[in-house]
Amino acid sequence: MTVSGKENRETNGKAIDGVETLIRDFDPVTLDELSENPLMNRYDEKYILPVSIYAWLLPELFGHYRILEVGGVRSYRYVSTYLDTPALDMYLAHHNGRKDRYKVRFRKYVHSGKVYLEIKHKINKGKTFKKRVERPEVEESLLPESREFIRKYSPFSPDDLSPALRVSFSRITLADTVAVERFTFDYNLSFTANGKKQSLPDIGVLEVKHPGRKNHSVISSLLAKYRIFPSGFSKYCTGITLLYPQIKHNHFKPLLLTLKKMHHDALYPVAADG
Repeated sequence: MTVSGKENRETNGKAIDGVETLIRDFDPVTLDELSENPLMNRYDEKYILPVSIYAWLLPELFGHYRILEVGGVRSYRYVSTYLDTPALDMYLAHHNGRKDRYKVRFRKYVHSGKVYLEIKHKINKGKTFKKRVERPEVEESLLPESREFIRKYSPFSPDDLSPALRVSFSRITLADTVAVERFTFDYNLSFTANGKKQSLPDIGVLEVKHPGRKNHSVISSLLAKYRIFPSGFSKYCTGITLLYPQIKHNHFKPLLLTLKKMHHDALYPVAADG
């Protein structure tokens, strides 16, 4: 049976509504509790899943995890603006399999209006280090404080960096009962660059974050039970691949095929104001 794009969007909308309904049943965890263990230095695994899978996944986690709640809000909207060189060196480092690589971005928390400049550094042992500093707004042209932060925590010159991609998404965050391990679920993904926009409304990204290399948590065991394995996913690299067709992307072709299978409709950009 062929599923039309309209039917797909209706199904996705129901799945997203289901996520919003299911998260009401979790006990809350506060931001202060999570801040006691911010996991700025961590190991993580990412999984690509259809949004509809959460209808059965989330209920199996009740009692094992609590959900981040701030001011009664449990699902948050984020907008990330990634910076790169004109040659997209940070993207290419990831594409070419470099184990030591960086991402530089502004992240805006839409619900609070707060903005952070963040630098993520992944090393060859699979561990990720993150540095961030609060900024008054997302900067199209870098201000002196931001430029100094980039010089201090990355090998890149701020003179060479400018916005390359904007990614928006919704996120829920769940932490185990002692707030040591947590995972995030991102959905309503949308990418914008070069006046073009690509949305992936029926695809979710689950990221498990934990302090040690070995992880035998409830969520990881549950995913393994259902033969769902880490696949690796970078919002930045995915957006670049979709919206910069001229850039080298051989390494990400299997990912694009996976996204197309989940998305059903062909992946093609539309005008950003369309």
